[in-house]
Amino acid sequence: MPTEVEELRDLARAYYAGKDLPCPKHPAAKLKGEFVKTTYFDHLVLSCPVGRETITIQQRPKQQEFNQPQVEGLVENIQRGDQNLCYRCQSRLETSAQENPTTGITDYTFTCIRCFSWGRWIGHPDTAKIGSSPTSGTAKKKK
Repeated sequence: MPTEVEELRDLARAYYAGKDLPCPKHPAAKLKGEFVKTTYFDHLVLSCPVGRETITIQQRPKQQEFNQPQVEGLVENIQRGDQNLCYRCQSRLETSAQENPTTGITDYTFTCIRCFSWGRWIGHPDTAKIGSSPTSGTAKKKK
């Protein structure tokens, strides 16, 4: 079951990609979205026409996908025991790691709890070395 942060990340991603936004409470209904730019609080407002619920997602800074070296650096930080913070807004990152026990390959997904920027890295954690030869881990978009 996805966390609230993952759900909001996916809603923001779908909004920016121009995809349909299914309402979490009313699956048959589609959310209507609007980006609101203000002096201090840029945000997305998603409204459900059926239940009249409104979801507000803070977007200052705006959500972006981390690039591959950034995500590989986050994996390397985990190995050293360092705390991972968002490159964009310096907020805490929520980390999801699913390891295949047979191969040792781990699928990491990092999501910022504030701006919902995110990145994904798949590979053996020991191969995450910034500045070395190409690694077996690759950044892949989550579908």
